[in-house]
Amino acid sequence: MKKIFAMILAVAMLSVMAVAADFNPGKKIRFNGNEDRWEGELKAINTDNYSVSSVKWEQGRDLVSSVTIDNDDEVLVVALKPDYKTTKEKTLEGTIKLREKGKTRYATLSINATVGFDVMDLTVDVNGDVEVPTIDSGTLYRIDDAGKGYGTLSFSAGDTDISVRVYDDEVYYLYSNSDAIKSVLTANPDSDAVIDFLTFEGTPTFNSTATVNFYGVEEDQIIYEMRNGRLNRSAAKWSEDDGAWVLKTRALGSYVISDQALKSPTGTTGGSSSGTNNETGGNNPDTGANDVTGVATALALASLVSAAAVSLRKSK
Repeated sequence: MKKIFAMILAVAMLSVMAVAADFNPGKKIRFNGNEDRWEGELKAINTDNYSVSSVKWEQGRDLVSSVTIDNDDEVLVVALKPDYKTTKEKTLEGTIKLREKGKTRYATLSINATVGFDVMDLTVDVNGDVEVPTIDSGTLYRIDDAGKGYGTLSFSAGDTDISVRVYDDEVYYLYSNSDAIKSVLTANPDSDAVIDFLTFEGTPTFNSTATVNFYGVEEDQIIYEMRNGRLNRSAAKWSEDDGAWVLKTRALGSYVISDQALKSPTGTTGGSSSGTNNETGGNNPDTGANDVTGVATALALASLVSAAAVSLRKSK
């Protein structure tokens, strides 16, 4: 009980102490025209009415990957480049001009914002353990240990548990989602398979081998890894002792779980993983995390499950 209370207290402290940036790297900023950042008369934002006339960045040009108009939602989209290691906030300042089609009138969007993540220090305790009180999409987690220099990080994504040795001052983005991968679904339009997904957005890569336990996945199910648009059989092995699929890996990526064989978005059936595991880290791109989302169901399984909640579940 004391342990759970300490976790809750840590979350409360984070929420009080953190000063959130306006936007997080890797996200898309969507402007619908109702923001007070605009100057000039503005119609519905679509390519029938406007074209992007100019984009001028005073600061933060390297933070932006593209500026486009989304006709479906009628918004201006500023896509930010992913950066899951930088702990410092950066400034994004500039103007984007939209020219009205067939006119010489312009609508101007001014942006002066900060881009970055909150940073939460995870302390190695006296037992050498590092626990994450919660996993948040807007937070980077930094290992803090002035003594031994390393500890064992344990955290969960839905029914998937991850344990790995980490070292002082390392930084990780641990957030995951269970969103369906459209290319996988469209590659299997006539399949009645139950398909689940789990994607670690920041592809956290470790300097030691992580153990990933896929609880909630049956022995006769198939775990694929999504790499470069292709499905490959995961190197995970079934463990009778753990009652789970177990993967040894140095990187957590994007996974697809199915009760039937699937075709890859490349048009071929997902092949075997290249090797029995990927303990060699960068030499083998296999990644270790359970993809958990159903075609008709599972979008609620993974993302924001706290380590505390999982501890309670397993203690019952």
